[in-house]
Amino acid sequence: MTFNPQIPSWGKDFSENYINELLSYHSWLSTTGIKTGLISPKNNQFIWDEFIVHSLYFYKIVNDLNILSQNIFDLGTGGGIPGIPFGIVSNQEITLIDIKQKRIFELERLISAQKLSNISAIKEDAEILLKNNEHTIFLMRCYIPHSSLMNLLEKNIDNNKKNTFIVSSNADTVNNLEDMFHVKQEKFLINNNEYRYIDVITVK
Repeated sequence: MTFNPQIPSWGKDFSENYINELLSYHSWLSTTGIKTGLISPKNNQFIWDEFIVHSLYFYKIVNDLNILSQNIFDLGTGGGIPGIPFGIVSNQEITLIDIKQKRIFELERLISAQKLSNISAIKEDAEILLKNNEHTIFLMRCYIPHSSLMNLLEKNIDNNKKNTFIVSSNADTVNNLEDMFHVKQEKFLINNNEYRYIDVITVK
């Protein structure tokens, strides 16, 4: 398969100046990321579309909402997805969160090597952060399923009234707690002919 590192039209204004940095991260994911088990073996185009471009839309959402001044945590980051692409194209400080120290060590090496001074990585239980932080943006590409997240937030609703949750989803996402949460679904082009979905969740 031919590797075509395209940026959809929605992301060109904030991403094109960082294409070399994004390609460098892509190279790291496709080599070190696979070798160390941060991601499963994938071809170059899949890694670009699903891990780089998909992550960039998280930044677009936050930028459009004009809430960049808040704390930002990428929960269950794994190989730095979506936090590292988000951090590359912005000056916002972002913290990558994972429960496995091995992943944090690898991410710290990457952050140091690529001089990503606005990004940090720490070992932490994501549920603790969800229970104890306010005025925070939580990014979640594949931390837990949408339904599990909603149930977790319901149990800790008083702690999350001032937080924003940006979560990968499917086209058929259903908000079973619509009396408590506002869920706005974003549909976006990921390459020439494929679309993906991200939900923006806030407490009413």
